[in-house]
Amino acid sequence: MTTAAGARSDEKYSVRWLIGLAAILLIWRFWVVRQLGITLYIDEAQYWTWAQQLDWGYFSKPPGIAALIWLSTALFGDGVLGVKALAMLCYPLTAAVCWAIAGRLYDQRTAFWSAVAVLTLPIFSWLGLFVSTDALLTLFWTLALWAYLRALASDSWGDWLLLGALCGLGLLAKYTMAAWLAAVFLHLLVSHRARLASVKPWLAAGFALLILTPNIEWNITHHFPTLKHTADITLNKKAGGGISAVGTFWAAQWISFGPIFGSVFVLVLAAARQSWRDQQTRLLLWFALPLWAIVTVQAMSSSANANWAAPAFAPACIVVVAWLLQREKMRWLMLALVSNLLLVGVVYHWPQILATAKVDNPAQKDPFTRARGWDEISRQLQPILVAHPQAVLIADNRTLLAHMLYELRDRKPAAASWNPGGIASDHYKLSTDLRPYVGKDAILITQTPPGDEFAHRFTSLTKLATLAAALDAETSSTMDVYLLHEFKGY
Repeated sequence: MTTAAGARSDEKYSVRWLIGLAAILLIWRFWVVRQLGITLYIDEAQYWTWAQQLDWGYFSKPPGIAALIWLSTALFGDGVLGVKALAMLCYPLTAAVCWAIAGRLYDQRTAFWSAVAVLTLPIFSWLGLFVSTDALLTLFWTLALWAYLRALASDSWGDWLLLGALCGLGLLAKYTMAAWLAAVFLHLLVSHRARLASVKPWLAAGFALLILTPNIEWNITHHFPTLKHTADITLNKKAGGGISAVGTFWAAQWISFGPIFGSVFVLVLAAARQSWRDQQTRLLLWFALPLWAIVTVQAMSSSANANWAAPAFAPACIVVVAWLLQREKMRWLMLALVSNLLLVGVVYHWPQILATAKVDNPAQKDPFTRARGWDEISRQLQPILVAHPQAVLIADNRTLLAHMLYELRDRKPAAASWNPGGIASDHYKLSTDLRPYVGKDAILITQTPPGDEFAHRFTSLTKLATLAAALDAETSSTMDVYLLHEFKGY
C-alpha cells in the first residue's frame, strides 16, 4: 500500500525526471537550430519587425506573438536563438500543464507519462524549432483547461477569473482560442448546465473579452485588417479542398501524433460509445475534437495546415496515454515514445541525412531551405545601402522586406512597401508609406523585373546588382537590386 509520504516522494522524483528531460530536449533543439545554419523563416522575420513597434494588433495576428518576441529579445538578444527562445520554451511549459491536468483527472503515473508524451510529440517537437502563434495558443489552451478544472472543483471567484484571464490572453495570442470558449460553453451546457445559471462563468467570459478589447479597438481604428485576414483564410473558398484535402490533413495529424499514438487515438474514437461514457476521456475530448472538426471543415472548403489544430494534441495526448496505462500497455507506450523520438530525430537531422545519402539537389528536398541564404544576401546588400545612404529601401513583396529588415537590423534602414494601389494586403502595406519620400531615391529589392508601374513613378531606373546565396551546388536564392531615381509619388 502506497503511503501519502511515498506518493509525495514519487511525485517529487517524477518532477525531477520531467525537468531533466525537458532540459535535454531544449538543449537539443537549440543545438539543432545552430547546426542547421538557418536564419528566420518569413513569418518569424515579420513577427520580429512587429516586436520593434509594439501595438495592440497587426495585419494578420493579434499582438501576443509580437509581445513574446519583444520579451525574448530583451532577455536574450536579437540573434536567431534570442528571437526563438521563449517560443521554444512554451512547449515544455505546455507539457508541465498537461502533467497538472492529468494528475488532477487520473493519477501521478498518468501525469508523468502524459507529460513525457507531450514533450516528445512530433508536432510540438517540430513547432518547437520556430516562433509561431501556435506556441502561445497551445500554452494558453492547456492553461485554460487546467483553470477550468479548478473552477469546476472549487467554484471560487478566483478560479473563474483566472480562467477568464487565461482565455483573454489566449485570444490575444490567436483568435483560434475562440474555439476553446465554444467548447467550454458546450461542455457546461451538456455536463454542468446548472453552472450556467451562475454569474461566474459569464463574468469569466466577460473578463476574457475585456482583455481582448484593446485589440478590438485597434481593428476598428484600422478597418478590421486582422479580422478580414482571418475570415479570408478561414471562410473564403480557394483552390483545393474536398475529400483529398481532408485526407491529407488527417494523414498529417496522424504523423504529427506519431504512428502508434495516432493509431491508438483512432481506436479511442472507434470505440466512441465506451470512450464517451468515461468522464475524464469525455472531458478531454471536448477540448480536442471541436477544433479538429473546425479545421476539417476548413480543409474541405480549401486547405488546412497540419499545425492549425496544434492545441488539440495536448488533451488528446493525455487521453491516449491514459488509455494505454489503463490497459497495462506499457510496452506500447514505450514503443510509441521511442518511435516519436526517432521520427523527430530524422526531421531534425534531415539535412545531414540528405548529405550522407549524397542526394542530388538537396535544397529542393530540405524543409529548412526557406530559412537559408537571407543572411548572405543581406551581407551583399549592405554595401549598396552604404553607397546610397539617403535612399529608402523598398520591396514589392513582404518576404524580401521582412527578411532584409531583420538581417539589416543593426543598420535600421528606412523602408517601405511598394503599394501604388493603396490596398493594405499585408503588414508592410498597412504600416509603411512611401509617399513622404517624394523626390527621394529608392533602393528596390525584387525577384521579378520591375514593370511600367515603377518606370512611370521615377525619373529613371538603374539595375545595380543581382545578389545570390548558394543553397546547394545547383540551387541559389537570388534577389535583384535597382536604384530608382526621384520618386514622383503614386
